[in-house]
Amino acid sequence: MSQGPLIPSHLFSKICTTHSFRDRIKTIEVLKEQGFSICCGGIIGLGESPQQRLELAFSLRQLGIDCIPFNILNPRPGTPLEHSESIPPMEIIKTISLFRLVLPKGTIKIAGGREANLRDLQSLALLAGANGLIVGNYLTTPGRNAEDDFRMIKDLGFKLKMP
Repeated sequence: MSQGPLIPSHLFSKICTTHSFRDRIKTIEVLKEQGFSICCGGIIGLGESPQQRLELAFSLRQLGIDCIPFNILNPRPGTPLEHSESIPPMEIIKTISLFRLVLPKGTIKIAGGREANLRDLQSLALLAGANGLIVGNYLTTPGRNAEDDFRMIKDLGFKLKMP
């Protein structure tokens, strides 16, 4: 069951106005109690500190999340965050590595913002600990051609595992 991204709690009310951070946590807990496997990740690049990113990873671990879409803010014109600075690619890679250490059994899927923020370093994210990709287009931005992603995975010596 997909629950969408978690946003660090101190930023949640600035980004999401339809429900609270606690509401999101409660929904995840109820779904887990009913036996659902949860797909819930986060968005980095909203102005949070590296420590707050680590807190997000530990929150996901505490909630027992199975699948973690890892989104990176891609500031879009006309949105409240359109003037946000992008995170440097190597900082993103380090964050993915930390998520892997904190969430050793989770499926960490690099998702929205990967093309714009990682650019030519997307393959490093897979070497750093991500073990999945969201392929195709995203909610507000086009994604990369799936064939390019498949070639990147093969070039790294990994095997494709299709759902």
